[in-house]
Amino acid sequence: MIEIFDHIFGFDPDAVGPGFDYAISFEISGTETRIEWRDGLLNINDDAGRRTIGTTPLPDNVLVYYSGQNGNVTALVARYEDRYRRRLRRADATLISCFVGIGPACKKLLIVVLMLLPEDNLARRYLCQKLGILSNSRIVRIVLKRPEFAGTGNFDPFEDNQLFWGTTGVVRSFLDQLVACMESTFTPGTLYDREKDRYVLACNLDTFRKNYGDLTSETLFRSFDALRVVGMLDDISIRIALDGLEISELNHFSDGQFQSVYVFAVSELFKQRNCLTLLDEPDAFLHPEWQFNFLDQVSAISAEAAQTNHILLSSHSASTVAAQCDNRIHLFSSSAAGVTTDKPDKSTIVHSLSAGLITFSEMEARLSIDFVLTNTTGPVLFTEGISDVAILETAWRKLYADMSCPFEIVQAFDCSFLRNLMKRQTLYDGHPGRKFFALFDFDEAYSDWVQLGNEIEADVARCLTRQRANCQSYAMLVPVAATHALRNQVIRPDGQVFGAQARFAIESLFYGVPGLENYFAPDLTELAQPVKFTGDKVPFAQQVVPGLDVQYFEPFRPIFDFIQLKITSA
Repeated sequence: MIEIFDHIFGFDPDAVGPGFDYAISFEISGTETRIEWRDGLLNINDDAGRRTIGTTPLPDNVLVYYSGQNGNVTALVARYEDRYRRRLRRADATLISCFVGIGPACKKLLIVVLMLLPEDNLARRYLCQKLGILSNSRIVRIVLKRPEFAGTGNFDPFEDNQLFWGTTGVVRSFLDQLVACMESTFTPGTLYDREKDRYVLACNLDTFRKNYGDLTSETLFRSFDALRVVGMLDDISIRIALDGLEISELNHFSDGQFQSVYVFAVSELFKQRNCLTLLDEPDAFLHPEWQFNFLDQVSAISAEAAQTNHILLSSHSASTVAAQCDNRIHLFSSSAAGVTTDKPDKSTIVHSLSAGLITFSEMEARLSIDFVLTNTTGPVLFTEGISDVAILETAWRKLYADMSCPFEIVQAFDCSFLRNLMKRQTLYDGHPGRKFFALFDFDEAYSDWVQLGNEIEADVARCLTRQRANCQSYAMLVPVAATHALRNQVIRPDGQVFGAQARFAIESLFYGVPGLENYFAPDLTELAQPVKFTGDKVPFAQQVVPGLDVQYFEPFRPIFDFIQLKITSA
């Protein structure tokens, strides 16, 4: 979609085109338009061989949310921003940009822009409600850095044409607007920190609203975003009060929290323009409840915004699929015959997404957990999935052949479900004094694990572990021994872990075992090409693992040692 609209917006009849043929149709304000590109010719509503787009109705903007997981999307957005950056440097440039990319770098920017809007603005109220913001300060702090186009020469801040490193055009005009809202008296020299080569602007929120309250919301966002695109925005912040906490560092909010407000906020910001919004796995870091309710953002969008915004979302989340929107879910499948799409039932989609490892639904996992908790009284170890249970049960039998396992091993729906389960106070209120453990793979699941209390074990080889305050709840990451061949996929030479960029699943503990070479291969989709498990997890766990010698289960011992220590301790 990005490639298609990039071709349409910048159509050149003499260019080679996007490299593929396409046909696309859309409706704007009751007018249907069909555009085809075939064999190097443009066809608009059966008018073949067009040399220009002319007055053909087009979306005003294509808004692209990208989480960074899809390298192709990230590269396409970067390519467009590079072109836009060059245009912004011209004195006669405008803020009109067809593509608006909003990724991880825009999180703080979007939050601050929403806080600048009037108190009764719908998007602002939605943000405060979702993130628990009770109030905010009246000062917005903006730090500017030298852009690359300014070179390394000296600039005199007292010379107007050299202020802000000689920036011109719409970017300079917006900076002048910000300066007009400064909180206290100043001179160009006091704005500029020569030692750090930075400008610091402390703008009064009320003055800004008074002076520029007539700016449309999307103009305000694009003005700040232009600072980011040209490479000038070093930081932007506003102090806010949460429930019992005042913060100025907006990175306090996780990517998941940011994603939980993105669709609604952006739709409201751009509701005066006809937009296509493309969401590349925006639910990737949300826990299951947020995933399940993610599409509520779409339902909550005001009628005005819904009339002007068409949203397309790609997802691999079973929880998102489980939401009540059956008629809108399409399953795309790739095969030797090409790509096909159909609309099967949700259970079929979930089965396909998980390669058969997960069966619909999340409710089934809840029922399984409820059954165990109701019919047992001892400690419980929760895992990410059913293959993990099989592996851990075999590992216990191999290592402790004459000893029954003193804790239950139960599978959760996935790492997000597991994280959410361990965060629920009802789990501990309903089972006071009971000890609960959770085991996460050392990969993207790190983002879930890191939210589960305070770290009590910092040794990677002994399971990085966090404990929830005031209860016996322990979240562990798969242990990685100092001698393990894949340790460099988890921890840097300086001892710092890679976090969510680590690549070490529970199956990785078997890497290097003779006879299992065919189950592991480099992941060519990632730049570093980490080694990953490539087999079918359930058959591997149930049929291959039990046949391995006991010596190959020693890497699991730190998991069981920790659990037994906590079980036997007073």
